[in-house]
Amino acid sequence: MPLSSSDRITRDLQRDVHCLFGLPVDNLTMAQTKALLRERCNQEGNTVLATINVNWVAQSLREPAFREAIINSDLVVLDGKPLLWLARLFGCPMRETVPGSTLIQELLEEPSDQPLTIFLFGGEGDAAERAMERINERKNGGLRAIGSVNPGFGTVEAMSSDSIIATINNTKPDILLVALGAKKGTQWIEHNRERLNAKIISHLGATINFLAGTVKRAPKIFRTLGLEWVWRIVQEPKLFSRYAADGWTLLRFLLPRVLLWLQYVHLLKQYQHTAPDADIFVKENSDSILFSFGRNLQISEDAKLRQIFTRYTNSNKSFVFDFQRTEYADSTFWGLLLLLLQLQTGKEREIIFINYKNRIEKQLKIFNIKQKRS
Repeated sequence: MPLSSSDRITRDLQRDVHCLFGLPVDNLTMAQTKALLRERCNQEGNTVLATINVNWVAQSLREPAFREAIINSDLVVLDGKPLLWLARLFGCPMRETVPGSTLIQELLEEPSDQPLTIFLFGGEGDAAERAMERINERKNGGLRAIGSVNPGFGTVEAMSSDSIIATINNTKPDILLVALGAKKGTQWIEHNRERLNAKIISHLGATINFLAGTVKRAPKIFRTLGLEWVWRIVQEPKLFSRYAADGWTLLRFLLPRVLLWLQYVHLLKQYQHTAPDADIFVKENSDSILFSFGRNLQISEDAKLRQIFTRYTNSNKSFVFDFQRTEYADSTFWGLLLLLLQLQTGKEREIIFINYKNRIEKQLKIFNIKQKRS
């Protein structure tokens, strides 16, 4: 069974997470991600991994439900150099990309006496079956395929029948690789995650085709230069219209914020070499908890704020954030705030912002965080 909301938010608040385009992104290397997934395979519950590229970001800007599905994931990593470059340009110190296809390929190629098991769900035609055969052709590989299902082109509900879920659950896979198209795949995972006993659940799009050999992945030089999309268009011309639409969506988001981003980067340079304000005032009232922050909100791994949020997250009271003194908040603070906002969705509790200063209001727009103002 998945973690409870309280256990999950406690674990989330320890993540090295940053906010980018209104999405929380974990600052993990490929090696750290592989180690973490192996660790999660030995724990109770499941972990939903999202690997976001430009298409996922654009989709999240167009569709709130898609954005919520990403925020609701347990791990979110960058898939693609363009997003890595944008993240660094905007002050998010991301280490590297963790492309989903590369992640699975590296897990497969690492020799192991106890390979992780993988179930393939989706793909075109018989691609899942072919991928399964090719995975198991490798001797002493790090993955062993134990099942595949192509559910066709039905609705999410039709793809969520008891028989389909039972087919997956009977194999008890370490990794459930989903490939139904980004939108439908995330909907399917959100719809079924509480019914699935796979340890790792992830929608990895074209990975099944790459594993099956039906689509050839871009050479390393293209991936290094951030030009994998060019290679994909040459192989699959139908992708051009999608890439163009995604690029335009991202551009429309960025252009009105260019001046704000420049101002924020100036603030970042001003505050990043100064000590953060550790004095956080907390006042508990009958129906709410008031948090008053300092001028410089930088969140380290051992920041006091993480401990305070963890302490109060199980409370049934609303959170009131007072930004009266605050001038700068780093991308980690906004990333953690996204996770807290998502936890409150659909509940009577709220997170309310009060005493805005102009700079904080601009940062909310930059990081695409929407919350009613009190």
